[in-house]
Amino acid sequence: MKFKIPNSINLKEFQQWDFFSVLIMILLFLRVLVDRAGFGAVIGLALLGCFLLLLVFKLRLPKYLLFFSSIFFLLIGYAFINAAVIHGEPLYTIRGVIRYFSYFAMFILAYYSKVSFKQIFLLYTIIVLIESALAFFQFLFMGMPRPSGTFINSNHFSYFLVPYFSILLIVYKRYLPAFFVFLLSAFLGGMGGVISLLLVLFLFLSHYARKWQKVIAILIFPIFIAGAGLLMQNRVKELTDVTAISERLAENKAGGGSSLVWRIVTWKLMYDELVEKDGLYTGMGLEYASLISPYFLESSIREPHNDYLRILLEFGLFGFVLFLYGMYYGLFKLRKNAIEQSSSYYYALYVALAAIYLGMIVGNIVVLSTLWWLFLTIIAIMHKEEKQIKSKAFV
Repeated sequence: MKFKIPNSINLKEFQQWDFFSVLIMILLFLRVLVDRAGFGAVIGLALLGCFLLLLVFKLRLPKYLLFFSSIFFLLIGYAFINAAVIHGEPLYTIRGVIRYFSYFAMFILAYYSKVSFKQIFLLYTIIVLIESALAFFQFLFMGMPRPSGTFINSNHFSYFLVPYFSILLIVYKRYLPAFFVFLLSAFLGGMGGVISLLLVLFLFLSHYARKWQKVIAILIFPIFIAGAGLLMQNRVKELTDVTAISERLAENKAGGGSSLVWRIVTWKLMYDELVEKDGLYTGMGLEYASLISPYFLESSIREPHNDYLRILLEFGLFGFVLFLYGMYYGLFKLRKNAIEQSSSYYYALYVALAAIYLGMIVGNIVVLSTLWWLFLTIIAIMHKEEKQIKSKAFV
């Protein structure tokens, strides 16, 4: 299958949509549109309302999905109760419950929708084009050094591009547009996003490229690095102070310096605070690592920018182990489906998920609803279409 802008739109495909399919597409678009404005929670509540309607009128969850979702909800419920008991802020803590529950709700709604993979990717493309145009406008006419479109910041936009880059490169094999997406990520200035895209590129070449293509790739790869370096000169220069890490760690001084330096020092301070408050095993509850939380960490003025540490802070070691298992299980299933079905679609999702996990080392991705809503929608649609193919083959 090749991706191209259609000469005409087949309205019959869209006429097959039901009420929930239309709502999914609208909510996905609106969630990105209002990200910077801070109305994400409103869209999240609207999504949960749609999910409840689906639950009442037509939803029957498969048993295997009920099993895995029950573990997820028990963990979220525990972290909510833990935060409410320790900090006495149950109303604010509900914010985190809504966020994580919305991930599950979006997956289920997408699974039972009539939206196809091509249609959701078309919406993805429209969003990327709109956000790219806004980012360039902000840079050229508003003087923003790190534009972000309607996203809260440029890092969120960079990570949002990871699945799109993977699908564009692996499924549709549109190499030039994929290169422009890579340059766009570098232009946005997020090093975590660029590193994630480089992992996507590496896994693509290691799996699909022939010997002569790998030779060409070795020659072309420096062009990607040079392009990223040119667009991120200031960020690269910041790395010159990494030698000060040991000194800052000894002094417990997190402020100032490059983003990598303050991150590493902040991680240590946060971990020390967690141990000091006897929260290592049980965690300190949902939203403990959220900057706007009324019970945010005392040791920092910034969020962790490390999702593994965030999970440890909020859910403790037990939740951390379950999180790692969930990561492994997700990668394992996607890779298994990619191999068994020789599916470029599943491999693209596997690669994107691996790249997102890499970005989690230096990013706040687990709370990035704009990314997870769309990515989980794509996974759900792929799972649905796979089930439909199997049922037809069985009949």
